[in-house]
Amino acid sequence: MTIQQFRYLVEISKHGSISKAASALYVTQPSISKAVRDLEAELGITILDRTNKGVVFTKDGRELLFYARTLLEQMESVVYHFNSEKSTDLTKLSISSQHYGFAIEAVANLMNYFAERKYELTIREGKTTDVINDVYASRSILGILSLTDLNKNFFKRYFISKSLMFTPLVSLKQHVFLRKEHPLAHFRCITLEQLKDYPYLTYQQDDVLLHFAEEAIDVDKIRKLIYLKDRGAMNNLLSHTDGYNLGTGCIVTNYMNPNIISIPLEESNLIQIGLVKRNNVFLPEELHVYIDFLKASLKKSMPMNV
Repeated sequence: MTIQQFRYLVEISKHGSISKAASALYVTQPSISKAVRDLEAELGITILDRTNKGVVFTKDGRELLFYARTLLEQMESVVYHFNSEKSTDLTKLSISSQHYGFAIEAVANLMNYFAERKYELTIREGKTTDVINDVYASRSILGILSLTDLNKNFFKRYFISKSLMFTPLVSLKQHVFLRKEHPLAHFRCITLEQLKDYPYLTYQQDDVLLHFAEEAIDVDKIRKLIYLKDRGAMNNLLSHTDGYNLGTGCIVTNYMNPNIISIPLEESNLIQIGLVKRNNVFLPEELHVYIDFLKASLKKSMPMNV
């Protein structure tokens, strides 16, 4: 078992193809295929299933891939730790978050704080499952996500099973995001019944479990549904159409289109925003600085009617 074999597995997972992985690593396809076969023989498992569309990881293969990624990231950390030229000058942080403007505003403030130093920041935006998996696999040291009254008990058990810790920051009533010209924009409170004829914009496409939904709503009952993966696209559609989105209600000045407003959703569940990290990870001082910026941005952007 070698680090090189692990590199091959990670590259195959990126491309879904041995030939594309070989091309990206500038090695021959037979070299990678042999390395995988040797690893399968050594561990007594099947790592890859070959299909007409490429290769897919088996259950054992996905588990091995997790360890491969973790070990490669740990090896990279060791290199940076003992390379004095890099470790003394470079600050590295990786953060994952759901699509929250206040999380990005906090990053901007952290960049200003780091103005006189060399740094490398990795910011990953994604769905609930993306954030959790990033932290669990050590791709990110910190995750920012929300729980609802419907899923928080499930997540408590899920976090324990993954050796993760959730620290709540604030609880907010669920709000409707829409544009100022929207036909419902003059209401002080909006019901789901009033929204039924308008397009629902959401980031939830690949999460198959209701437990992981960012908004507590049954999409099967929605007549007009638009899935998005980009926060910029969400802002543009909200500000130029009669579509709507459900969320925290936080309006982050300069990080959201000024034509977007938020109105409380009647009889809605509470959304609990918080931080998730691995139990065995101690956050560096620089990350505590980021968390302070995050709390400040969150407080400033919260709706007045919480």
